[in-house]
Amino acid sequence: MAGITTQGGSAAEPEMAVNIRGLQDNGRVAVSIDGARQNFARAGHGANGTFALDPEMLRSVTVTRGPGAGAGAIAGAVEFRTLTAADLIAEGETSGGETRLRYGSFAKAPTVHAAWATKMGETADLTAALTRSESGDYKTGDGTEIAAGELMNSGLLKAGWHLPSGHDLALSGRVMTRDYITGIASSTPRDTDLTSSGFGLDHGFAGDGGLIDITTNLYRTETEIRQKALDADLNPTGAERSYDTATTGLRSRNISQFETGALAHELTLTLELFEDRVTTDDPGSDSLSPSGRRSVWSLNAADRLLLGETELTLGLSGDGYSLSSDGTGTSGQAVSPRVAVKHPLGETVSLYGSLAQGYRPPSLNEALVDGSHPEPANFEVRPNPNLKGEHAFSAELGLGYEAADLFADGDRVTAKATIFRSDVEDYIGMERVGGVFNGYYQYNNIARVRIEGIELEAGYDSDRHFLTLAAQRLHGVDQDSGAELSRVAPDRLVMTAGLRSAQGAEYGARLTAVGAKTSGDFQSGSWNTVDLFLTQPVGAHGSFGFAINNILDEVYTPHLETQPAPGINMQASLTLRF
Repeated sequence: MAGITTQGGSAAEPEMAVNIRGLQDNGRVAVSIDGARQNFARAGHGANGTFALDPEMLRSVTVTRGPGAGAGAIAGAVEFRTLTAADLIAEGETSGGETRLRYGSFAKAPTVHAAWATKMGETADLTAALTRSESGDYKTGDGTEIAAGELMNSGLLKAGWHLPSGHDLALSGRVMTRDYITGIASSTPRDTDLTSSGFGLDHGFAGDGGLIDITTNLYRTETEIRQKALDADLNPTGAERSYDTATTGLRSRNISQFETGALAHELTLTLELFEDRVTTDDPGSDSLSPSGRRSVWSLNAADRLLLGETELTLGLSGDGYSLSSDGTGTSGQAVSPRVAVKHPLGETVSLYGSLAQGYRPPSLNEALVDGSHPEPANFEVRPNPNLKGEHAFSAELGLGYEAADLFADGDRVTAKATIFRSDVEDYIGMERVGGVFNGYYQYNNIARVRIEGIELEAGYDSDRHFLTLAAQRLHGVDQDSGAELSRVAPDRLVMTAGLRSAQGAEYGARLTAVGAKTSGDFQSGSWNTVDLFLTQPVGAHGSFGFAINNILDEVYTPHLETQPAPGINMQASLTLRF
């Protein structure tokens, strides 16, 4: 997607962070799995706000760009949905499932995935899934070997009920463990054990008359990382540290449809509450990731009005927070309005635009950190309970195009071009305070930043051909100093094209072209990769997939990454459904 990049999530770094339009870390992007917020964060030189997941369990990913998608999410939101009984049971059947086997250049052993679901009577269903994967090291295009070995085990269990009263209930639980070694390239290797778990209770009810269509998600999710220090020969030294974030939350949304005179309304009310409990045991960094509690609440209202052919959406959200750690605390709140308009310019073209304000509270790692950086760069970091939250102002304008039966019967053409500008006031960053002999570091509201860009997305789809294109050009500056922002992604173009056979096979290629990032703290060179892929039906209930990635054997390190990417690599998969 244009404007969306990731940090980590690769063979060499299982933890992932999402960057939307140049903003990431500390909750600027709200990430959720089955509605449960993923708020794990720890101080370090990498991303401050990461998550890990099992891709075999996923069924959809929904990305929202811009403020208003969740509490504190001034950049946007990413919602991951794992599989359910409806994904596995075919219409007219009472049970169903799938098995998948993957093997490729990274694999130390084949990846095995199995999922099964069954209906229990007319009103209930049960879903269970398991995954095991084990990867090894890989080589870059110039033959450099990168340590990336990892063992992952993942399990998922869901139960759902449709009650005669019209209420739907779903109970879910998931757990994933990942074992890997980090820091070999930086000479600080650590044996890392990551455990991510989540439990949720979902409720849905739609009443008569259109005034009540409510969905509620109550959840608890936890991510824990335990690390043991290793020497140069990867033997334990005895030093250990751990980071744990447990989040308990509630999200409830009701959509009401009604009319007032000639106006048709779709009113959406969303209540979001969550509390993070952070427990850190890290003697080496003297609590640069402080233990403590963070509570956040948000009440959001959005009214979509139909004014003839024009859609007008008016929104308002109130957000508040409180932080506490070792007897120190802080709190705050803000109100943020927004407006969006969509107007057709003809049968195929539409104009859309929006103005939105967002608010991000400071995190525990920013406001209440109190410790010293470990040797050899030993410096003191002090708390700042007076730290203010960030205010983001986003403007967006674009054109959309959609047509059918343009070149062939049943084909579809879509295109979307967007320009945007985001200004963030009271941007939070670390700076040195004091003199030469009594100086220390502290997070402060140090800057006003501006990020602007152009995004282009287009696609063509027919019975025999498909083509997609996503391009971005982003630029971000500190308006006080004029310095370029380091975490704004470089220019990028991704184009995918392919053919479909009458028997259902797909053959395709993907070109990724990325420009250089020559200024800022995180510089990177330009690079181009080409990938080839195919999917082939196997009988009536199976499919075979094969991919050759980076066929040019390009040597490159993506922006914000510390390890170079793999050279040419291959992967095959076989999926059987029953």
